[in-house]
Amino acid sequence: MFVTGCTKIHEHSAKDPYPEKKPRKERVYFTYGTQSKKASVSGDTYIVKQGDTLYSISLLYDVNYIKIAKWNNIKSPYRVSIGDQIIIKSDKYRKKTKKSNTGKKKIKFVSNIKWERPHNGRVSKAFSYSDVGKKGIDISGNIGDKIYSSSGGLVVYAGNGIKGYGNLVIIKHNDVFLTAYAHNSKILVEEDSLVKKGQIIAELGDTDSIKPLLHFQIRKNGKSVDPEKYLP
Repeated sequence: MFVTGCTKIHEHSAKDPYPEKKPRKERVYFTYGTQSKKASVSGDTYIVKQGDTLYSISLLYDVNYIKIAKWNNIKSPYRVSIGDQIIIKSDKYRKKTKKSNTGKKKIKFVSNIKWERPHNGRVSKAFSYSDVGKKGIDISGNIGDKIYSSSGGLVVYAGNGIKGYGNLVIIKHNDVFLTAYAHNSKILVEEDSLVKKGQIIAELGDTDSIKPLLHFQIRKNGKSVDPEKYLP
């Protein structure tokens, strides 16, 4: 007589080091200042498209989103809908403010930029021209790691109003180059402030990302270029 026992086998799956998160939103390929010259002279009317926010529109025209909101009677939290017509006023109708944190007219941008890596982590995703809206590199790291400005410049955006980028910092280095630093857990600089090369501007995070990382972009004349061709 044989007695058979039933042994329960427990399968243990490997623990995920990161808590389960919803897939991140598709990034919008934001542009900076490409319509500013035309609008400053003659004004413009922008038709809101899918994925647009008031913040992304403000970057397009290099005008503070609060001003655009006032011109169009848009109240906080500054939501816009597809098909909305957004009026951008010309310089003739823009109020001149006496106070300025930076004195923008006095800023002299350098022509020969010396670059520094924003974070020394491993590049987990290389640059690809085929990626729509994701024109940059992803650098792995831990939440709270320090993020450094790749070069000196002016902070033209610091917030979380651009779809798919989480807490985002954008720095204008001169009339040709700007850099973007996305998914930060904390932003340590303010808009319209000047930063130096190597200055701590944020802490690495996972806002709008499935894991902690820094999404980093370099834009040349408004178009994304491979950061690895410029970084040391």
